[in-house]
Amino acid sequence: MKFYESPIFLNFFLLFVNISLFISKYIFSLLTNSIALQADAFDNLTDIVMVFAALIGIIYSRKKPNEKFPYGYYKIENIISLIISLFIFYTAYNIILHSIGDIKDFISGDLKVINISISIFIFLVISFIITLCSSFYLKIIGKKTKSPIIESEASEKFLDNFISLSVLAGFIGACFNVFLLDSIIGLFIALFIIKGGFDIFLNSSKTLLDAVIDFDKRTELNKLIESFPKIKKIESLEIRSYGKYIFLEVIVSLNKDLSLAKVQTLKNLIITKTKERFPQIFKVIILTQTQEKPITKVAVPLLDNNGLNSRISDHFGESLFFALFEIEENEKENHLLNYNIITNKFIKEEKRKGILISDWLISFKIDKIYLKKDLKVGPKLIFEKSLILMEMTNLDKLNDIINHELKLSNSP
Repeated sequence: MKFYESPIFLNFFLLFVNISLFISKYIFSLLTNSIALQADAFDNLTDIVMVFAALIGIIYSRKKPNEKFPYGYYKIENIISLIISLFIFYTAYNIILHSIGDIKDFISGDLKVINISISIFIFLVISFIITLCSSFYLKIIGKKTKSPIIESEASEKFLDNFISLSVLAGFIGACFNVFLLDSIIGLFIALFIIKGGFDIFLNSSKTLLDAVIDFDKRTELNKLIESFPKIKKIESLEIRSYGKYIFLEVIVSLNKDLSLAKVQTLKNLIITKTKERFPQIFKVIILTQTQEKPITKVAVPLLDNNGLNSRISDHFGESLFFALFEIEENEKENHLLNYNIITNKFIKEEKRKGILISDWLISFKIDKIYLKKDLKVGPKLIFEKSLILMEMTNLDKLNDIINHELKLSNSP
């Protein structure tokens, strides 16, 4: 990533632009007696708050969580944003009072005069060009980096262009002695300031209260996590916002026979794949627990389909059928829940047959597979990465395998 595409550079750039516009617009609003330009200046202040908060988040995201702050320091920006949002409300309130006062004075015949000069028009045009160029810059970088934060900042900047044009229209009206237009535009912009302040206040409050946020791809996220091997059930899935960062907290049920090393491997796999699919998720926290009633799902390659008397196949890839059965563990005695014999859907494939069959069996969320001969490298790696136990056997029939599995489950 080039330096001008990095989030920290973009936010420093926006901070400089917005502070410059805020100061210059506020000074010109005092010189010209324009309430609309003053409102426009404080609209830039809301942008400063959001950019400042983003910078704090970027800086503090580099600090590692510790015992006192297990989720890091991301909420600092929300505390600052919440305080400043109250100031924004107060500012908007004063602008509304001034605008309404000016409108009342106009009705009573006391006209407010706006000081107009060529310099103010030059300034308004330059500030509009700066805002417009900033908008397109953010839009281009947002599309290139596919950053939802940068794209949202670009949308906010395009709204600022509209507000700047409204202020310019107010000054054009003042050239024709339509001074009331400035107060009306000021009132209009104040409403946008209130909306911006309310968004900051609401988002900060939700984060500080640990509220679960809406996530439009929740269903897709659920399906992704459920697709991982050994995940028996998603017990809970919560998405929270800390600053501008999204945290995923998920509790999953696993098979009881999974070792701690394999559990950690599974966690790392889920975290990697989740962040690849959903780059807006900053951190994934996974808690695991075993099933209340542990169920082990087993696959067995078969030569034929004769029910429990079906013969075990010596060759994994050439197996005409596969048996799938489930063993449920109870306190008193474990028993066979069900079994099903399915046709090998890839039996006619000439290339990558073993790999295709391995992926297909994993989709049934099996925990173990019985084999008579060792697998080739490809299928074996797939099962290993999916944490599927491969057990070699000399048994000949499906019923023998089931009885053997029941003895293993019942053994102390």
